[in-house]
Amino acid sequence: MTPRPTWSTGHHEQSTEADRLWEARFDRRHHQGLLRRPAAPTDCTLRWSGPVRGIDGALYHAGIDHTGAPVVAVFSPGYQETVPALWPTDDWTTHRASADGPFHPLSTWRPTRADHEDLVLAYLAQRPRELADLGTWVPVDAFTTHVRYGIYEAMLALHAEAAPVTPEAIAGRIRLSIAALSPRLATLVATTMDTTAYLRRLLLTPSTSVEALDAAVHLVMTDWKAGAPTGRPDSAESTRTLPAQLQLQLQDQR
Repeated sequence: MTPRPTWSTGHHEQSTEADRLWEARFDRRHHQGLLRRPAAPTDCTLRWSGPVRGIDGALYHAGIDHTGAPVVAVFSPGYQETVPALWPTDDWTTHRASADGPFHPLSTWRPTRADHEDLVLAYLAQRPRELADLGTWVPVDAFTTHVRYGIYEAMLALHAEAAPVTPEAIAGRIRLSIAALSPRLATLVATTMDTTAYLRRLLLTPSTSVEALDAAVHLVMTDWKAGAPTGRPDSAESTRTLPAQLQLQLQDQR
C-alpha cells in the first residue's frame, strides 16, 4: 500500500509551534478511526507505475479489482479509499494532476471523497458569502489533504475578519502559514502544494447549492457515523457530537 505523505521535520531540526499545529491537523481523524471508508475496500491490484499526485495533494493510484474492473485507490493524509471507476483510470488520474479545467467526478454513482470535498470548496470559492452557514458546522478536518484543509481554514479566517475572500487573499493567507514553518518542512510543503492552480480549477468547477449542501452533509455524516463513540450512530451520546444543523435531519431518517 502506498504510504500517506510524511510531514515530519526530522530529529535534526528544531520544530516550531507552526510545525506542531500543521502536523496535528488530522490527529482527530487518526484517533477516531476516520482514515478509511467504513466499508472495507475491494481487494485490488494497483499498477506498478505507481500513483499520480493530484493538484489537490492526494495520491491517485489506478488498478483493477478481483474481477478485472478498474478501480482507483486514493491516499491522502486524512483519508484513504478504493473506489470503482467508470472513467478509464489513467485518464482520470491524469485529470486530477492537471492544472487546467474543471474537476469531473470519477463516477456519478459512486463519487470519491475528493469529489465531495471539491464540490463544497468550489461552491464556497465562487460564493464566499455561504461561509456564514457552512462554516458554522463543517469542521476544518473534513477536508482531508493539506491543500483543501488550508483553503477552507483560510476562507474561514478571512470571513471571520470581514475581509474579502478572494483567491488571492486565500493563497496569501496560506503562504503566511507556510512561511511560519521550519525551513525543512516549509520546503517539503512548497514542493507538494500548488494552491493557486487548485483554486483556479475550483473556480471552474460547477457546483450548485444543492450539490454543495449534499456533499457537505455527506462528509460530516460519514465522519460522524464512522467515529460514533459507541459504534451506534443513533445513540444519545453520539448524537450530542453531531452538529445541531444535522440532528433534525438524523431524527427524520429514524
